Amino acid sequence: MEAQQKKILLLSGIAHMVDVVKTAQNMGYYVIVTDRDAGSPAKKAADKSYEVSTADIDRLLEIAQAEKIDGVFNGFDDVNTWNALALCERLGIPYYATYEQLEICSNKDRFKNHCRNFDVPVVEEYNLDNGLTEELIGSLQFPVIVKPVDSYASQGITVCYGPEDVKAGYAKALEYSKSETAIIEPFIDTPYGLMMYYTAYQGDIVLSAVTDRHVHKHFAEHPPLPIAVMFPSRHREQYLAEVDPQVRAMLRGMGIQNGVLLIQALYDNGRFYLYEMGFRISGSQHYNIIEKQTGINLLEMMLDLSVGKDISKYDTRHFDDSYIPHPSCNLPILMHSGTIADIRGMEEILAMPEILTAVVNRKAGDTVAPSGSYAQMFGRFTIVADSATELNRAIDAIYDTLEIRSTEGEDMLLVRFHPEEIIKA
Repeated sequence: MEAQQKKILLLSGIAHMVDVVKTAQNMGYYVIVTDRDAGSPAKKAADKSYEVSTADIDRLLEIAQAEKIDGVFNGFDDVNTWNALALCERLGIPYYATYEQLEICSNKDRFKNHCRNFDVPVVEEYNLDNGLTEELIGSLQFPVIVKPVDSYASQGITVCYGPEDVKAGYAKALEYSKSETAIIEPFIDTPYGLMMYYTAYQGDIVLSAVTDRHVHKHFAEHPPLPIAVMFPSRHREQYLAEVDPQVRAMLRGMGIQNGVLLIQALYDNGRFYLYEMGFRISGSQHYNIIEKQTGINLLEMMLDLSVGKDISKYDTRHFDDSYIPHPSCNLPILMHSGTIADIRGMEEILAMPEILTAVVNRKAGDTVAPSGSYAQMFGRFTIVADSATELNRAIDAIYDTLEIRSTEGEDMLLVRFHPEEIIKA
C-alpha cells in the first residue's frame, strides 16, 4: 500500500456495500469494512475487515485511530448514518450531516413539522396527545396506518382495519420506537407513490430525479413493498410546479451543504403527500442511474467528501429538474416464503446491455419467511435504456429469464411489474 493512500472505514458489509467497496478501490482508496457479521458480502471485496458492531463506537474509535482512518462512510440504512456521525465526531473529522439534520430525517413527527413550516404537503395525523383513548379509536376512519416515529426500514408499522387492529398496532409501534412514541394516519391505499432524489452541492439544492415508486401489498396488515422505481416520473411536471420549490426551501432551511437525499411521497387524487426522508445513498442505487444520465457519479462524490477532498468536479447544477434523458428502472424482486433450492438465469440477465448493476441478497439454501418486509426481497436490478419501449422489454426479459425455485419445486417469484399496463393507464 502506498504511504499516501487514504483509508476509508465503511460501516456495514451488506450486499449493497460491495459496490461501494469496489467504487472506492477504483478511486484509489484503501477500504476497511466493519460489522458484527463474519463473512458479510462487502468484507470479501474489502482490503481489510473487522467483526465489530457498527454501534460499538468505542471499539470503532480504537480501530480508526490504529488504522489512521481518513474518512468514515455508510450507505443504504439510517442507523449507520447516526453511527458514522458519532464516530466522526469522536475522531474530529468532518461528516456531511449534523445531528439536527438527521433528527429531522429520522423522526416522523419532526419531519412533518419541518415540512409544514415550508408549506410542504404531508398526510395529517390523528391527535395522540392523550394517548390511544377509546374516544380517539371511535373517531378513526379506517383503514389507518400506525407507525413508530423513529424506527427504520418499515419496522413496527401496521395497517389497521378496525379497533382491535389499531390497539395491537399501537402497542407494536411503541415497542419499536426508541422514544416510545407512535403516530396514526389515514392509510392511503395506492399502488404507487413517488421517490425524489435531491443532491446538495456547496449549499445549492439540485433535483437529480423524480421517480414513480410502484409497490405491492402482500399482507393486509403490512405496508407495501417496492416492485419498481421508474425514472422519470409521469408526474414530473406537476411535481416541479406544485411541490419542488417548497421542498428546496425546506432543505435549505435545514442548512444542508453537501450530500444526497431521498424523499418519499404518496400520490392520491392528483395530490402529493410527503412522508419520509433519508439523508444518505438510497437502496435503489440511484447514483448509478444518475451517472448514466449526467456523467457524474454521486457515490464517488460522497466518498471524496468523506475524506475531505474537493468535490468541485461533481457540480450537478447543470443537470437539475430531474434530468433523465434515458428511461431507467430499479427493479426489486420480491419472493414468496420458502427455502430456495435453485436460482437460474442470472448470468444471462447480467449479460443484457441494459443492466447496469445487480444486488443479490439471497442464495440457494436461504429460507424466506412470510414477513411482509424487505427480507422477502431477492435483490434489485438497475436498468437503463435508450427508450421506454426498450426499458419495458428489458424488464420483461428479466422476469422471463430469472427462475427461483423452492425446495418444494414452486416458483418463488411473488409479483411481476407490468410497465405496459402503466403506460395504458
